[in-house]
Amino acid sequence: MDLKEAARIALDSASPLAAEWIGLEDALGRVLAEELKARLNIPGEPRSRLDGFALRSEDTSSAAPDHPVLLEVLPGMLAAGNVEERSLNGGQCIRIMTGSAVPPGADAIVPQEKVRKEGNRIAVDRPFPRGHGLARRGEDIRAGESLMGRGEILTPTRLALITALGISRISVYRKPKVALIATGDEVREMGEAMDGPWTICNNRFLLSWLVHIQGGCPVQLGVVKDDPRAIAARLADLQADLVITTGGMGPGDRDFVLESWNKLGVKSLFTQINLSPGKKSALGIKGNQLFWGLSGNPWAARAVFVELIAPVLWRLQGLGVEKPTFPAAAASHLKNESGFHKVVRGSLDLRRPVPSFIPVTKSDESLFSTLINSFAYIILEPHVVEVAQGSSVEVHLHDFPLLARPLVDGGGSGL
Repeated sequence: MDLKEAARIALDSASPLAAEWIGLEDALGRVLAEELKARLNIPGEPRSRLDGFALRSEDTSSAAPDHPVLLEVLPGMLAAGNVEERSLNGGQCIRIMTGSAVPPGADAIVPQEKVRKEGNRIAVDRPFPRGHGLARRGEDIRAGESLMGRGEILTPTRLALITALGISRISVYRKPKVALIATGDEVREMGEAMDGPWTICNNRFLLSWLVHIQGGCPVQLGVVKDDPRAIAARLADLQADLVITTGGMGPGDRDFVLESWNKLGVKSLFTQINLSPGKKSALGIKGNQLFWGLSGNPWAARAVFVELIAPVLWRLQGLGVEKPTFPAAAASHLKNESGFHKVVRGSLDLRRPVPSFIPVTKSDESLFSTLINSFAYIILEPHVVEVAQGSSVEVHLHDFPLLARPLVDGGGSGL
């Protein structure tokens, strides 16, 4: 099946999950499930922007360098959190600090460095208009103002704004719960003996971390041997929105994931896609659960996750599904002889005026050394035979977290 058609089928099988109410301290990275409006004005009253003297602007209207106005300084000083009940009369002022509420009768603040102190009076040598040095009521946030819409990702800055309103609980979409299972007689868990032709189960952990940074809740369910009954038993009655298995997807005599799906009544929506790597990937559905069968190769599984599964997780959380991409110039000539959508790994160099995509090339270096900094990739579509050096390409990032999407979305992220 074509990759784009597989993506459409996967997204058509997913709908936003139910909303839940949570405390603000647990809301980082979550997605709003309803519009959020301000319940009050911030500030709730006019406040001073600076250290100086609160006064009536009309008292300074005739002030001039050669004819300063003298104003009586009332005793005391106003600081943030103070409440002043005295009202200023004509010719009076009072010392005030940044953030303090302005006393009754005052409508301007004169900076302390713009006056001359003369005993219990100050001399003002120029007019100061109404509102000078003041933060107006509701200047930061107005009561009733729409702050964020449904589908907005809650970043630290957005949460700080909500906190300023005194809102302690908000409605967010439930996190998708994702069960992760590795299959294979050769697969071993971390800490197990490796005195044989075994493989450490890193693909399940890779997927777990990818689920986590895309807003999901991963549930590790360990390794299952290559036995259709054992795999089916592990997959049965799971309390999860998505179930992902790795391994057991080939045509061999020891590949049993699809057989296990049949035992459980999972309907296959597709069993192969024209993506390289990642061809042997499948999607099934049973009730409201989606079952993904991925390759045992972690880098093939990662490609399918980023292209197909991550957008499903976004939709389940009430988000749009456009993947963030970055335009760049290909640093070298590229070929696609596979006839598939070909994933080309590499890095994105942002230090130049025009960003550059530097592909990983085959070499004598170890796989580790070539992958460790390959956070970027491009996809060459089946009809693209080659890409010339310097050509424009759209770059994707493997490990780009959900929480960073507002930085590149240019606004709302919702459906």
